[in-house]
Amino acid sequence: IAVAKDVLTEFAGGDFAGQDVALRIYGHRRKSDCTDTELAVPFADPATNLDTIRAAVQGVSPRGKTPISRSLIAALEDFGDRQGDILLISDGIETCDQDPCQLMEEWRDKGIDIRVHVVGFGLDDVARSAMTCVAETSGGQYFDAESADQLTGALDQARTAAVSEKPEPGEPDPQPQERGYAIKIIATDDQGRAYRVKGPLFKDGEEIDEVQSYFRNTVEEPGDYEIEVGPVLRDGTTYKPVRVPVSITERGDTKVEVTVTRPSILTASFSEEGEEHKGSNVSAWVDDEEVFNFRSFDEVLVRPGTYEFRAQPNADNELTLTETLVEGEATELQFELIKTVKFYVQYRLPDGSVIKRAGGLWQDGEKLYSIYSSNGGLAKPGSYELRSPHAAAPLPPQDITIEPEEDKTYIVDLPAGWVVVSYADSPYYHSEPDRAFIDPLDRPGGNVYARLNTPILLAPGQYEVIGQDSKGVFENVAFEITTGETVEATFQPEPQGWLHVSYAPSDRYKTEPDRASIKPLEGQAVVGSNRINYRRMVPPGRYRIEGWSAVGEIEPQEVEIQVDETTEVVLKLKD
Repeated sequence: IAVAKDVLTEFAGGDFAGQDVALRIYGHRRKSDCTDTELAVPFADPATNLDTIRAAVQGVSPRGKTPISRSLIAALEDFGDRQGDILLISDGIETCDQDPCQLMEEWRDKGIDIRVHVVGFGLDDVARSAMTCVAETSGGQYFDAESADQLTGALDQARTAAVSEKPEPGEPDPQPQERGYAIKIIATDDQGRAYRVKGPLFKDGEEIDEVQSYFRNTVEEPGDYEIEVGPVLRDGTTYKPVRVPVSITERGDTKVEVTVTRPSILTASFSEEGEEHKGSNVSAWVDDEEVFNFRSFDEVLVRPGTYEFRAQPNADNELTLTETLVEGEATELQFELIKTVKFYVQYRLPDGSVIKRAGGLWQDGEKLYSIYSSNGGLAKPGSYELRSPHAAAPLPPQDITIEPEEDKTYIVDLPAGWVVVSYADSPYYHSEPDRAFIDPLDRPGGNVYARLNTPILLAPGQYEVIGQDSKGVFENVAFEITTGETVEATFQPEPQGWLHVSYAPSDRYKTEPDRASIKPLEGQAVVGSNRINYRRMVPPGRYRIEGWSAVGEIEPQEVEIQVDETTEVVLKLKD
């Protein structure tokens, strides 16, 4: 639903070729209600109602059944005297005892000139076949999608198909096709409830294919066949399949009515202190093995028997129920949740500004809940210790009481100050510094990256800032942070001298020299590579310059570098 919302919101800003547009939504208000279909945005020019459509899409949440047929019938009424097409977007098939493909046949027989283009999002093979039947029977097209990118592409293709011109009334089909032979199954129980059924197709006692309802099951030739079908259960099996003969004598659809046995019907509801709760997926277990699962708003068909049902809407509610399901009866699982509330925590700085960051609620030394910077947290009302660890400015543990009020925001004072790190102007940089690192001295923790000339939030305490040693030679700068104060930490690079190393001309080198070793004799920090023939900056002091052994035996040299002076070293082969 999250992916669909994002994609549909962008889609609703597209080009509809000047046609009026409307939005109808189903299964979004009431649970287990096959009448839950709503014209959310009536027909109007896209320029005036696309913003309304986008807003309506963002407010959609799945709550109930999938009344596709009823919604298509209502959509036809929405058109009034208009001409146009319907774009049906669904992640599942009809769940309300009707066959939308058969409805499209009825529209076609009545001359209703409305095409239905279908975008199926994440459908399995059975659902894909059923929805393809809806599109093709109505003269529309089916488009498949398994991801956000594919959904975007499918919607764009469907929009193009919807705004394409239809043949004029009376014009022949540009690609007339002779209809083949097909079996159309209508399955109901003895009370008239319709079912999706499937099972094998037999000819001369041999299984030749699989058939299913909500689909046009084609066969190659007329003749006598048999089908053996039963209601499709949530676990994918069929319930008490019945075998029925089918005689096909002419082209087109041969309709077969099958009476099947009603299995167990299962739904679930969740409540929290008497109020409806959205709940979570429910899984069914037998002998500690999961046999099927379903969403909280689904109505599913299952095999009679005793099951353990498990659901976990949140960390505080790991719920179980044991129920015995009976053939032909409807059972509602009723899960009661322990009360939890959604809450948010924000952190107020000494200057009055408020920031968001992650944290956690602890009790008796154990972390019970996580709090995320924007999404907040979910917890039982009560007293906790709030912790918000952070490399630069951790929050000292604080007592906090989470009230029963939903969506409450708690403001917590965060003791902190700021440091601004900079490098003083100097000629003694190898290149311009762009960072530094801050190390706390009176608490454990790693280095904190420091952006230059920018206030950096730190907890009160003792620190030192470490310079970017690839840019020069620096003494660490110590400083103290107090709550609400800003301090400055400025680096002054150590004075440097310069060294230029080269090799004397010679035709006796084993390979062309391009490097040398510079070894400090007094513990100096040497920055840079070992390449030659460039004027490099080095701290003052004594050094040993050694040649590259690959060129031959080189006479080493010792030199002393003075501040602001350049020392030339020419390396030579030994005689």
